[in-house]
Amino acid sequence: MDSVRPDSYRRFYEEVGEKYPEEEIVYRTLKGRLRKAFVLNRLSSCKGRFLDVGCNRGMYLKAYKGGEKVGVDLSWHALKKIRDRGYDTPLVVADAEALDCFRDETFDVVLCSEVLEHVVHPEKVLEGMHRLLVPGGHALVTTPNYRDGRPEWAEVGLMKAYGVHGMEGDRYFHTAFRPEELARMGEDVGFRAVERGTLEKEIKYASKIPLVIFHLSNFLNRMTVQSPAWTVFNQRLYDGMMLGVYRLIKGMGLHSFFIRWISEGVRTYVIFEKPGS
Repeated sequence: MDSVRPDSYRRFYEEVGEKYPEEEIVYRTLKGRLRKAFVLNRLSSCKGRFLDVGCNRGMYLKAYKGGEKVGVDLSWHALKKIRDRGYDTPLVVADAEALDCFRDETFDVVLCSEVLEHVVHPEKVLEGMHRLLVPGGHALVTTPNYRDGRPEWAEVGLMKAYGVHGMEGDRYFHTAFRPEELARMGEDVGFRAVERGTLEKEIKYASKIPLVIFHLSNFLNRMTVQSPAWTVFNQRLYDGMMLGVYRLIKGMGLHSFFIRWISEGVRTYVIFEKPGS
């Protein structure tokens, strides 16, 4: 959406990088753990120079063992937190839509996880990734999935309790992609989609009961004290309950029964290859 103002966009992600401990929060949840396991499993077999586009606080950079690595993020504050932890991998402040700071055909592997849904022109990100990959190189892209109408804006939600302000009121630009849409978009810029699908199917059975309690608690908060602390507690309660349901189902040996009825997960992924010259 071209209506997103560049100044509000950059300000929002600087605030997120500075104030919101996303990796510490998200990757303790069921959805974060499932996503992390998926990405790390795919990266474990990769070799060569690695670029993480939208690296945030560097979790995947630290985990990658296949060769040299470089991180890119729009937020200077997010990259500073990597440095503050004593991690000395090369880091670049750059817009994912404009990766001109690197020479063509520089990387063997590119990761772009949970980034495209935040950018206004995702095709520019894919064009840049294609340009930077060597022939025969691979890129892994993950985004949210959707079923009905494509989302365009999301509530700031929990981030508000950490002092993050939205791009437009209490909202920020946040969309999603179907696997076939993402694959087609990559193929339009010259990639070959070698694999596509969805993940985090477990969320759909693990979230049913916790989601009812989550919405009820949020409603009570809005109608009474409107407490940011209650918002944080409610999110943690929801995430904890969902993880508990998942563990219970797994422990009872019922995971395969539940998962067979779920056709697709809440997360999209595509693995792209840059055709050889």
